[in-house]
Amino acid sequence: MSRAGLDGIDTLLLEVGAGLTRIALRRDGALIDLIVEAAGHESRIGWILLGRVIEVSHGLDAAFVDIGAAEPGFLPARAARLLKPEMPAGTPIARLLAEGETHLLQQVKDESAGKGPVLSADIALHSDHLVLTPRLAGVAVSRAIPGKAERARLRRAALDAAQALGLLPQEGIVLRTSAAGLDAANIQAELAALAARWRAIQARAAPAKPPVVIDRPAGALEQLLPHLAPDTDILCADLAGHTRVTRWCEAHRPELLPHIVRYRGQDPLFEREGVEEEIAAALERSVPLPGGGALAIDPVEALVAIDVNGAERDPREAAFAAVHEVARQLRLRSLSGLILVDFPRLDRRADRDRLIEELRAALAGDRVNTQLLGYTRGGLVEIIRPRDRDTLAHQLAQLRAG
Repeated sequence: MSRAGLDGIDTLLLEVGAGLTRIALRRDGALIDLIVEAAGHESRIGWILLGRVIEVSHGLDAAFVDIGAAEPGFLPARAARLLKPEMPAGTPIARLLAEGETHLLQQVKDESAGKGPVLSADIALHSDHLVLTPRLAGVAVSRAIPGKAERARLRRAALDAAQALGLLPQEGIVLRTSAAGLDAANIQAELAALAARWRAIQARAAPAKPPVVIDRPAGALEQLLPHLAPDTDILCADLAGHTRVTRWCEAHRPELLPHIVRYRGQDPLFEREGVEEEIAAALERSVPLPGGGALAIDPVEALVAIDVNGAERDPREAAFAAVHEVARQLRLRSLSGLILVDFPRLDRRADRDRLIEELRAALAGDRVNTQLLGYTRGGLVEIIRPRDRDTLAHQLAQLRAG
């Protein structure tokens, strides 16, 4: 998760049980996100796998790859091109690979709804401030870093580090938004760690027989901790979670140590803090709005429909009261795809423009890059939210099913 997805998060609640980890993120007392990691159901996004091509589909312009999962991985031609970087964009899949070949790939989407996981040859290794792209040359600097001079400085520091470390010509670097202000020594140290990780991956893959997992990123907790604000409260429900987070912070972010608390109450932490109640509410169709009214959330096959019912409230007041709750529910429930929101009618153009801007600002804090397309001709607000994991309802149903 990026730092952007954690803006305003002031509390992290952690519960580590046998085969199950739950992480709740709160802002101003409200549950913003729930991350569930269950043994056997964890996301494999970012895993690096050695797979064998079992079918090349000319019609789909893609290959199916055995990676040891229930369904074969799907590798479209555009994601396979870096296996033969000399080939131009648009090269058909049959010219990029063949059945029986073995390739090192990265999973970029989990399997869902009967579709297998999606793979890519464009491997990316992430650290706190950098990304190493072993098959994609060049140095890219996040455009969100303010100041042309700062971006130029970072680019030069990355190029110098790459030269000092002897990176190969095809290996590239991305400087993330969090790299702003990072000095040259830290850039080189972080890049050295990423390069060493890639060399280790190559060494493990060389004698291996597919299908096999070669490398997997850190767990969700370890991916979150680098990006928390330094004054974030971290409440641990159990000794296992407290030990895990304390050891990580001692090694990486000692400034968080004073904010780590081991909960010792009699009632379960998530119950005492109201998280269980909020999780249950996130599975309901209707969501009450502060001051009156409610959201009605209806996920269907092709889209998610959200109706803002203002009850007896002034339509303008109800519409603006719903903005932040709409954004919160999209993230909390992990709703994705086409989302249509029916806000109460706003007659004034200025009010409609203001609602769009407030909703855009609320969506900017999401963990994924959500697009707000504005009003449709029918007066609905149209949103496109990428899928990064299963819906909360589906995740919890899988846990209940075992």
